[in-house]
This record gives sequence, C-alpha cells and structure tokens, in this order.
Amino acid sequence: MENKLPVYKLKIKETDTEISEVSYLAMVDEAAILLDWVTFAKCQRFVADKERRLIMGALMVADMPIYRRSDKGEFYVVFEKEEIMKIVQKFFRKGYVSNFNIMHDSEKKTEGVYIIESFIVDSSRGVSAPKAFEGISEGSWLVTVKVDNEQLWNDYIKTGELKGFSVEGMFDFEMQGESKVSDLEEIVNILRGI
Repeated sequence: MENKLPVYKLKIKETDTEISEVSYLAMVDEAAILLDWVTFAKCQRFVADKERRLIMGALMVADMPIYRRSDKGEFYVVFEKEEIMKIVQKFFRKGYVSNFNIMHDSEKKTEGVYIIESFIVDSSRGVSAPKAFEGISEGSWLVTVKVDNEQLWNDYIKTGELKGFSVEGMFDFEMQGESKVSDLEEIVNILRGI
C-alpha cells in the first residue's frame, strides 16, 4: 500500500435487527478485488459444461486492501477472514442468494441468477480454492452462480461486458489500529465509493 493511506476494516453487526450486512451482489465490468470470474467454458476441463451457464468467482478476498476514493479522500478497505465468515452467515440466514444487480444499479436488479455453491477457503477444514483461484487467501469467499436469465447471459456475460462480482451492503468500520468510528454520515460517504 503506497502513500501510507488509511486502512479501514469493514465489519457488520451479526444481529438481524441491524442494517449492517451484505444484501446484494453486483455483476460488474471490473471487480474491486481485481479478480474476474471464470465461466466454465474458459476452463479447458469444463468445455462440455459451457451451456450450463455457470460462473465462479471471488466475492471477498480476506485481508486484501481495496483502494477506494471518496469526497473525504483516498483510503483502503479490508475484510478480515473472521468478518467474512460473519458476513456470509448473515447473508445466507437472510436468504439473499438471488439478490443480484448489474453495476450496483438498483434499477437493474436481475431475475434468474442465484448462488448454487458457496464456500470460504479454510485449510483447517480441508476447503481449498479451485485451481483457477489457487493462492487466494485463507478466509476468502467464493461462489458459483447459475444464470438462467438468457438475456443477461447473452448480452452481458457471454460478450464479456460483465466480468466479476462486487458485494453491496452497509458496514461499520474501524481504522486499522484505532477504535471504532461511529459517525454514520462519514460511514455512508465512504461506502458510496465501494
């Protein structure tokens, strides 16, 4: 991380009554985590499955600094592996597996897209990353998504216009090495840039 920019750890509250959570997944042209998804047609060993309309990708990479910029300045955000576990549990508990949109546009919610596989890389439980994601950090969240929506598949995914995932939600944050910030307005402004 250059320039000694501040680093904020993003967090959620685990209770269902709190609004801090990941509630949508966006399909985007460039993922903030800089990892494109894999359409199984691109993988030599999955050529026969290309018409199954499956895409796999990372939603969160544990401990990866993600550069952000807002009207408050430049900074990095990080999801720690323990926090990713909490986020994933709340995401599934609340039934958000079909909550997708295009480019974080709430007017472009998608139908016919849903998670069919989800896992957190955890060598202590024998859960390792697929070959296409070898070397991804422990605690990272990966999914396989089924795309039944023909228009989305043909116009955006097959063409390569959309290439990755991005999480969407509300988070608490704390500056790395400091106590928790509680100014809701500042949190919202920072998160607008995510």
